[in-house]
Amino acid sequence: MEVGLRLFEYEAKEILGRYNIPVPHGIVCDNSTKVQEAYDHLGKNVVLKSQVLVGGRGKAGGIVFPHSSQEAAEMGEKLLGTKIRGEPVKKVLVERVLDIGHEYYLGIVTDTGSGCPLLMFSPQGGMDIETLAGERPDAIKKTSIDPLLGLSGYQVRNLLVEAEIPREYHQRIITIAVSLFKAYWHMDGELLEINPLVVTRDRQVFAVDAKFNIDNNGLYRQPDAPKRGVESLEDRAAAARMSFIALDGDIGVISNGAGLTMATMDLLQLYGGNPANFLDGKDALSKDGLKIGIDFIQQNRNVKAILINIFAGGPRCDEIAQKIVETVHRLEEDRSLKVPVVVTLHGRYMEEGIKVLSQFKSPHFYQEPEIEDAVRRVIALGKRGNGHTRP
Repeated sequence: MEVGLRLFEYEAKEILGRYNIPVPHGIVCDNSTKVQEAYDHLGKNVVLKSQVLVGGRGKAGGIVFPHSSQEAAEMGEKLLGTKIRGEPVKKVLVERVLDIGHEYYLGIVTDTGSGCPLLMFSPQGGMDIETLAGERPDAIKKTSIDPLLGLSGYQVRNLLVEAEIPREYHQRIITIAVSLFKAYWHMDGELLEINPLVVTRDRQVFAVDAKFNIDNNGLYRQPDAPKRGVESLEDRAAAARMSFIALDGDIGVISNGAGLTMATMDLLQLYGGNPANFLDGKDALSKDGLKIGIDFIQQNRNVKAILINIFAGGPRCDEIAQKIVETVHRLEEDRSLKVPVVVTLHGRYMEEGIKVLSQFKSPHFYQEPEIEDAVRRVIALGKRGNGHTRP
């Protein structure tokens, strides 16, 4: 099953508005003239937010604060001519800046373990929720939602009391949470989150940022959902100069060279594993192919772990190792790496490559010097059944 349809922030906020969830007044622009007009219309105290489907846009310079009409036009033109983490910026959301008093996190996600929606709340909004989950799991309060009964106010209130949120904000947050569940449920959501959910200094509550993924299997029920161009994974892989074939297993495979990829799959089966795909990344793995390949593999929800087996005959092992480290780190920052990754490297500058990998610390990452050890490790991780877990 493929990953659900991801909505841009402005699209998600339009849906929240239909469910009476307050959002800051904003205008979507696709050229610098419109950005300038929006700046003048909104009263000058605004923020320009790049509309992309990747995380970390703030750190990448995709969110800016102009101080004049001319500066707004210049910043808008610059944003619309750039890329954020490889994704071109085609639209900018010009939005009023709020006088923020408190930032919270509120989200609903499909719990793949139980199949039920899971409500999550944290008094520490604005942070990467997976980073917060790793550093302070106690800061995220959760409750499961019965699909037949829906979300009850008392469930939200219990989380707010547990999180020690002032009682004066309870009813407004409860109302928003119940409306958020209705949007998630009616729109066949996989993930719907508000981060941050802001309480202003004059005690109003707004959804300042929103993320919404809609289940592909429910899109036929959603005529109003945004339309995206659809290509097969095989076509998209070919466009990226890679070869990809989906299979019915649960261990993702990335390698370079058709022969080595086939041998890796054979070894997996020999040790009791079952490959989920054939992916020959070829020379693209030394560029953006590694991230693209992992994205392809994770679109299969049956995948429990990924094995990367590289023989460096052209590019050096240390260069490939650095690309692997950068890719895993980037995917973790984007909160899009959901399964463990096991890597084994051989070829030119192997010792230097292994040193690079061994110095990288990540809860998703494992490195093995020999392919047999890597195969055993990835099969063992797959049997844990963690798969696509969320905080």
